Amino acid sequence: MQEQESTLDLEQFRQKKQKIAEGHIEDLYRKAYEYALKETNIREKVRAKMIFTKRFLHHDEGRMSPGVEKLFQEWFLFDYKTILGQTLFFQFLQNHPLHESTKFLGAVMLTAAWEPIQVVEKDDRTINCRTLIQGDESSVKINHVCIEMEITEGQVYFVRKVPLVTHQWIIGPVFSMKSSDVTQNLKSRFSQMNQKTGVLWRTFLKEEAPHFILPSLS
Repeated sequence: MQEQESTLDLEQFRQKKQKIAEGHIEDLYRKAYEYALKETNIREKVRAKMIFTKRFLHHDEGRMSPGVEKLFQEWFLFDYKTILGQTLFFQFLQNHPLHESTKFLGAVMLTAAWEPIQVVEKDDRTINCRTLIQGDESSVKINHVCIEMEITEGQVYFVRKVPLVTHQWIIGPVFSMKSSDVTQNLKSRFSQMNQKTGVLWRTFLKEEAPHFILPSLS
């Protein structure tokens, strides 16, 4: 009986720590997003938009659709390299006083890349998903952005997710894939670039994922 109570206490403690970590990571994401949006100088923003347009859109900048603008803002925060060769999220972590535990969460977020997942099963706050390249399954808690959109079982999505205490956690928006060919195209492109340059999977995703997300935003 005492052992059961101890196990229950431990599980409750882990759930409490998970909830605290979720709150901290959401707050960190919101502050970093506002930093990229409001505190970054206009020259950096213009440079980033030119690079994004030339690399991923292949046409004159013009006016981005809301979906493409959302994709750009996420890329701008996490994947764009400034003139100093740093991401804006890294600069935010360096320039703002943060608690050590929050800095650790920030370090985890630095490595997060968009990756394709297929939803196997879902309930109100959790999805069981399969990563489409490695094929492993995991349980992921969904944030308020995911709750507001329709997450469908069997559908493929690009997400950024990080491990917390009991579950992985999605940060930022989720992009639904219209084409079922995205996985094969992704594998083929990665294989080509890996043979050519030796690029690793996560680095490849951070550099190339917008190519595979954009067709579903048009």
